[in-house]
Amino acid sequence: MTALIGLAGVIVGALLSAITTYFTMRSTKRIELEHAYDRALRDKRLESYQRLFHVSKCLPRYWRAEETPTRQDLRRYRRDFHDWYFGEDAGGLFLSDAAKGAYLRLLNSLAEVALTNRDVPEGSQEPPLSAEESRVLRALASELRHQLAADIGTANPPRLQWTRPSQTISPPPSVTD
Repeated sequence: MTALIGLAGVIVGALLSAITTYFTMRSTKRIELEHAYDRALRDKRLESYQRLFHVSKCLPRYWRAEETPTRQDLRRYRRDFHDWYFGEDAGGLFLSDAAKGAYLRLLNSLAEVALTNRDVPEGSQEPPLSAEESRVLRALASELRHQLAADIGTANPPRLQWTRPSQTISPPPSVTD
């Protein structure tokens, strides 16, 4: 009888050990798969976001005097952003929800400003960008770039939990007009 109790204890112990191992391994594998997916997505985003960051250079923190764009330039910039989003590399596919929101706000504002006064008579010049239009476009582009950096964690030292980088300090007043 003692041997039977001992055998039952061994069987129950082995069974509990097998069940515990199964659930532990299952959890570990799931976490490993999630991390592998997150790393792969981050790598794809990094490539895509680098191209978008490059496209956004047309809307810098402030314009140099000789670089202030025309509304026609803004229409070209809008096409460049559109081409990035729907291009062969499908950059828009990799935007996070927050980055997509920032991207669409920028694109909507860009379209609104670029398409204003589009029916100017031939031979006439389109009105230049107003200070407010310029400020809004540059602020939205900056917001997008900040969100891109936050999504891939490049503005932070390496750590497990990332936070959004702080806002960029304002340029001197003499260069914002």
